[in-house]
Amino acid sequence: MKRFFARVLVSACVVFTVIMMASLPFAYIYAGPSEGLDMSVGMLVAALVAALLQGFWFSGFVLKRMRYATRLAGFALTAAPLIFACGWFAGWFPPRIESAVSFFIVFLAIFAFVSVGYTLYFKKVAGGYQEALEAYRKQAAEKRG
Repeated sequence: MKRFFARVLVSACVVFTVIMMASLPFAYIYAGPSEGLDMSVGMLVAALVAALLQGFWFSGFVLKRMRYATRLAGFALTAAPLIFACGWFAGWFPPRIESAVSFFIVFLAIFAFVSVGYTLYFKKVAGGYQEALEAYRKQAAEKRG
């Protein structure tokens, strides 16, 4: 049952993203530029950027061997400025230095909370990222050889 709801949630996210990507150009054509549409495009671009960075830093497809803490730091250092740029150009906040400082404080707080929560959950379930990765590599090597 848990797997079913996870698939439904992932499917809903994919369908929502496809609908947004398909409908936003028409919204600009028929309604014209607006603050709400600009913010929506900014959120869509930020989500795509975050997903690409997540794949880059955590999938193992590009970066084969790297400690988890380094991956976290790399992700944060690349995602924060790119997501900030999306917000800056999309008008998520007023273009003032106080807004920029607030953005980075909130970003780092959310990032720390999610990272700590995920790390605790993963340690409980798999015993730690590094151990799970080593077990996966060992299993993959056995299948090949």
